[in-house]
Amino acid sequence: MKKTLLRGDWEGGLSPLKMLRSSFNKETHAAAKPSMSRWHSRLGHLSLSVVQQILSKSRMPFVQESNKEQVHDTCQQGKSHQLPYHVSNSVSSRPLEFVFSDIWGSALTSIGRNNYYVSFIDDFSKFIWIYLLRYKSEVFQKFYDFSSMVER
Repeated sequence: MKKTLLRGDWEGGLSPLKMLRSSFNKETHAAAKPSMSRWHSRLGHLSLSVVQQILSKSRMPFVQESNKEQVHDTCQQGKSHQLPYHVSNSVSSRPLEFVFSDIWGSALTSIGRNNYYVSFIDDFSKFIWIYLLRYKSEVFQKFYDFSSMVER
């Protein structure tokens, strides 16, 4: 069929979509009115004031909800902040004198069914070693493997 339904232009770093006149159907357009919460999720959990601004400028239909106090887990996770690190006066003068480590996950399962990774960063050279992990419980074994490798 390969019929063009929407065409986008580039305006200020965004691609607003404009309906082709031949494909515009008022009945279909007016039938679906997602809630403000649904638009909030669809637009990447933007603040409600930004969502309202986008919807009003683009004249998109939406249902105004009475409960604006709904909090999404995704929103809270995105707003979490890390406390600042303490200033360190330590300066490494040779490789592997200071090694920093970090564990990351749980992520979407990758090829090989790995859900986590642990990294080891040499402060002197900034060289990074990364080990993929299926389970967080494998961290100590990977540290042991890393330690054995660099001590050779």
